[in-house]
Amino acid sequence: LTKNVCTWCVAKSLCTKQLCGNDNVIYPQQVPALMSGPDFCPRIASNEYMTYESGKREILTVKLAEIYLFMAFTPWKCKIQLNNKDVIVPAILVGESIFCESFEMKNDSEEPYTEGTVKVLWNYNKAFDGSLSFKVCRCDLEPNCIACNKKVKK
Repeated sequence: LTKNVCTWCVAKSLCTKQLCGNDNVIYPQQVPALMSGPDFCPRIASNEYMTYESGKREILTVKLAEIYLFMAFTPWKCKIQLNNKDVIVPAILVGESIFCESFEMKNDSEEPYTEGTVKVLWNYNKAFDGSLSFKVCRCDLEPNCIACNKKVKK
């Protein structure tokens, strides 16, 4: 929508120059309509960059914007990309946040840090715009990693 080349059909999760039928429609920004421009698009609103300790299971939380009511009643999933692999895990929607099922954060590389991303899928395979980036650190290679120093020492 930022390039003003298409109309976004929300339920179809499709950018098109054709009509959307009875679908919710988001028009390009220059079109004078109630819902025009990218601010109306379903998208990931989180921008917090998290760091996790390798080998630990974590529940990823992703804040969303522009969740349409019909989306709430569809299956939710998280597509996690880590170590050049994609893993899809079940998720639940609570309010404006998605909670991805517990996932083992593992840095398979020989580097102290590896990067990953999570995308949010609704209705099995329709993605919210954007992704959330994170890092996974190996405490044996980087003992000063913030995730390794979260432990409370007794």
